Amino acid sequence: MDKIEFDYEKYPDGISETLNFLDHEELVWNRGYFCEVEDGCWYELYVNDSVKVTFPALNGDINDENAVIYAFRGFKGLWLGDYEENNQITFFEPKNENIWRYEEMTDIFL
Repeated sequence: MDKIEFDYEKYPDGISETLNFLDHEELVWNRGYFCEVEDGCWYELYVNDSVKVTFPALNGDINDENAVIYAFRGFKGLWLGDYEENNQITFFEPKNENIWRYEEMTDIFL
């Protein structure tokens, strides 16, 4: 699988456009940002405190069906390295993708 990374040279402002509408915001998300690129959209989402209590860490092998993060296995460009400290999840949603989108990320925490 090709590694997908955000291109800060091409998009120097980063993932910084505020998401004004977040599905189930009160149940899952504190805030979110996006950046539309040629091939799709990058998201940077922050879980709220109640989700963080339920999921204090997202670790383990993404391919282990017993690991909490198994649910994230299909997301592109997934970065969970800032989750424990900042409640942040970053991922890429390719254009014309039918699954592994923002809505599916929300559903994981519901």
